[in-house]
Formats: sequence, structure tokens, C-alpha cells
Amino acid sequence: MLVLIGISIIITFNTIRLAIFVSREEISIMRLVGANNSFVRGPFIVEGIMYGVVAAVVATALFYPATSWMKSTTGDFYGGIDLFVYYIGNFSQIFGVLLASGTFLGMISSYLAVRRYLRA
Repeated sequence: MLVLIGISIIITFNTIRLAIFVSREEISIMRLVGANNSFVRGPFIVEGIMYGVVAAVVATALFYPATSWMKSTTGDFYGGIDLFVYYIGNFSQIFGVLLASGTFLGMISSYLAVRRYLRA
């Protein structure tokens, strides 16, 4: 799980760095006119949060057909526990955890990406 968290942070980190690279002139102009670090950092953190929300929605949308397709296999493998029924029964909790973790990881990785740029 820690490896997957690390991979997601690195992917979001690189995506935000690309966005920073594209808008580097805009950021330098904001810095020249006296914008503080939080004003420069804000849009990129919001972008990271949006990436996390989109990732949670996509993952939730992909879980439905995957669990439906593996319905009979998981029932036999787990001793009668149907993964699809579990997914439908706990949908709000699963979506909430995906949404919270995606938002948090997107926010952290974009904060780190922008912090690295603002130090230079």
C-alpha cells in the first residue's frame, strides 16, 4: 500500500510540475509584483485536489464492472463472500475513502511540487 501511495504521489507530483513549467512566466510575473507564496501555491493545490477527485470517480466507476465481472469467482474463492454485493453495500464508504485519500494525496504532492519551485 505504501508503494502505491508513493507511486500516486510521484505521478501527481510530476503532473503538477508540468503545469508549473507551462505557467512559469506567469508565476515569475506574480513573484515580481509581490505575490506571496500562498497566492502562487493556491491554484496548483486546487489543481491537485481536482486530480484526486477525478481519480476517485474514475476508480469508483472502474470498480463496478470489475467486481460485477468477478462476482462468481470471488464468491468461490472467499468462501461464499460475494465481492460485488460487498461493494454495493459499502459503496458510500468505499467512495468516501477513495475521495478523501485522492484529495489528500493530490494536495500533498502539489504542495511539495510548488514548494520545490518556490525555493529555487
